[in-house]
Amino acid sequence: MLELGPPKQRALLAVLLLRPGLETGVDQLIEALWGEDYPAYAKNLIQKSVSGLRGLLSTNGSDGGGVFLEWSSGGYRMDIGDSEVDLYDYEQLAAAGIAAARKGEILQAVGLLEKARTMSTGPLVEGLEGPMLDRERLYRQERFLADMEVRAELELELGRHRNAVPYLYYAVDKYPLRERFLWLLMLALYRSDRGNEALTVYAVQRARVIQELGVEPGSALRALHARLLLQDPQLMVMSALRQDSGAAEDDFVPTPRLPLARRGPFG
Repeated sequence: MLELGPPKQRALLAVLLLRPGLETGVDQLIEALWGEDYPAYAKNLIQKSVSGLRGLLSTNGSDGGGVFLEWSSGGYRMDIGDSEVDLYDYEQLAAAGIAAARKGEILQAVGLLEKARTMSTGPLVEGLEGPMLDRERLYRQERFLADMEVRAELELELGRHRNAVPYLYYAVDKYPLRERFLWLLMLALYRSDRGNEALTVYAVQRARVIQELGVEPGSALRALHARLLLQDPQLMVMSALRQDSGAAEDDFVPTPRLPLARRGPFG
């Protein structure tokens, strides 16, 4: 394994990898790594980090994988050659999965999104600091969860309600305030002849948000709960795809996503 050096050097590498094929000037790197509160010697630290990375990539030969850190008038650019980067592989798989779903190729879409999920490893560049990395960490996590919501929706579209239940229980436990996962879990339970359990899950969540936040669950959850109480027959046949999900939008444009080391269904 290639040792990438001290934290700021690794953070610099992360910033460049998050801008594939793009040149990044020194001032941009300073803003990305320190924001407005940067040290007077920031440029020297960047130059030192660049030298350190170049030295590591050159001295490790084949371990460097044909990766080069280049400079031009526009700034620094990372050229990874034909090296494999999980970040880019996840993006391709997730985008292909969403595209397949939009074309009605649901089984293929689930397979692609599941393959993308298994590449997840937790928070982006965990342990590294910098304003840009903080923003990217939040953004990539939100995009990952949005992709996984679509994956769960598609499982229900395929009629694999029982398969979706463990996956959704894990998601609800890990992200208790993300109500879309709870909505899908309640529907999956109902369709798996576990309607009473679906009502219990709702009651537990309702008590939790009232106690912690002083509010009722969102309107979508309340509406589903009311239909569960009525045992609405349409619950067994209605589409689980949310109209504003990437799988349902005509104008959906894939956005950069980042994979992250396996700790469970959701990192």
